[in-house]
Amino acid sequence: MFSKEFLTSNYSALIDKLQGDNRMGNEGATIVLEMNPENYLLSHIAHLIEQNNAQLLNVVSLLENGRQIVVLNIDAEDATNVIRSLERFEYNVIDCRQKQQLTDETMQKRLDELIYYLEL
Repeated sequence: MFSKEFLTSNYSALIDKLQGDNRMGNEGATIVLEMNPENYLLSHIAHLIEQNNAQLLNVVSLLENGRQIVVLNIDAEDATNVIRSLERFEYNVIDCRQKQQLTDETMQKRLDELIYYLEL
């Protein structure tokens, strides 16, 4: 398995280029998966993404040291549900980049809901 440090050092430029691609805009998220090559089925991955009301915009697939690395660009601003679906089907999500402000807002909303629940 690759660590996030390995990914960051080797594929950071590729991920940044995908995020900065003008055709995709800045509103989407980039998800990086790692798996055995025999488990790589793009149609299944695309189906999981579409089940969560997102669309697959771009895919880059790399074979590195016997492991398949798949970089997905999706049009969803919040990739949380997509990531959960992928993990539920045992895809190893090793990185996800999305709008930080949205992530902070989502976390704040969840924290507020937890505090409200605890006050009941």
